Amino acid sequence: MKINMRLKGISTYDFKELNQQKERLLENNIKVTDLSIGDPGEKPHNDITTALIEAIGKDHFNNYPPYEGIKLLKEAIVDFYRNHYEVMLEEDEVLITIGAKDAINTIISAVCNVGDWAILPQPAYPTYENCCRIWGVNPYKIPLSIKNEYLPILSHIPDRITSTAKLFIINYPNNPTGAIASEEFYEYIREYCSRNNIILVNDGTYNDIVLPGIKPLSVLKGESKRTAVEIGSFSKSYNMTGFRVGYIVGNREVIREVARLKSNIDSGQFLPLQYSACEALKLKENYYLQLKEMYFRRRSVAEACLRVAGIDFYKGSGTFYIWCAVPKDYSTHEYCNSLLDKYHLLVTPGNVFGSLGDGHFRISLTSEEAEICETLSKIKKI
Repeated sequence: MKINMRLKGISTYDFKELNQQKERLLENNIKVTDLSIGDPGEKPHNDITTALIEAIGKDHFNNYPPYEGIKLLKEAIVDFYRNHYEVMLEEDEVLITIGAKDAINTIISAVCNVGDWAILPQPAYPTYENCCRIWGVNPYKIPLSIKNEYLPILSHIPDRITSTAKLFIINYPNNPTGAIASEEFYEYIREYCSRNNIILVNDGTYNDIVLPGIKPLSVLKGESKRTAVEIGSFSKSYNMTGFRVGYIVGNREVIREVARLKSNIDSGQFLPLQYSACEALKLKENYYLQLKEMYFRRRSVAEACLRVAGIDFYKGSGTFYIWCAVPKDYSTHEYCNSLLDKYHLLVTPGNVFGSLGDGHFRISLTSEEAEICETLSKIKKI
């Protein structure tokens, strides 16, 4: 069978394979502690599920939604950005997407031609590179290292890339490292992209998952002219991974072109799911404080266990991940498999996030505090 040649370089999504490993053990009645994929174990807030159920009782709930998303949700996002991030948006600077993956994919395809260059971080969420390759876009991978707090060093990008790249994707708070960016860094990278006519995209999926005392930050804050765009998601902060509701905010021209593309390839997200997302944005500040505290407690417990086990890790301030170093004398594959075989602990090998992730593994703090403690405390010091 003849298929698109570009798909030959794309493997099965790595997290699907991790889930298959887990399923094989479960079939043999072996309990697995899954600290691999970032899928929160908590239920959504009652207000969110109530809004979903009530929306199914609305007239025309089963019909096509507006292509760009319902007005109520777009207005709620405008209000949220004003109150939460001190960013003033207009309604035409907001587009509703079918999750963050849809936003990533459609931004790349709307902005870039076949053969164009996009600047991507590495290690990074694999969807950035995979979507580039699917659309025939060349990824230029800029290394992120612990020496620079996992922030890109822009002076290391060669002039041939700077002068031709269409897109620069960043992700802060960062998956997989847990690093965060500052207002000063955002101002620096916005100026770089504006000067070189590059569209800056921040995947802000984890914007609200930072340590207590740290204020959430948007890449759009402080922009005098709206040049960048930010991707938002309801999946992680509101435990709504299966709802598949996300958004793009920022540069009107990018929003307009993505909306034009999406009108030809999908018909928007199910109306009741959009109404439930509206309710999520109405949650009070106390909700976010509790969210931060929960992940901080889990992080503290996990870090203490890792220290006892002699495992080095980056002390990140964002997301619900811990980026760990594989002990010496092990390959990434060997060590991650040993955790699964000996302790029935599933983690994400660092090379899932690119070759520069090799020698690392990622722990997700999406299980209960007691389960994290019980499992990680079993790991023997090497």
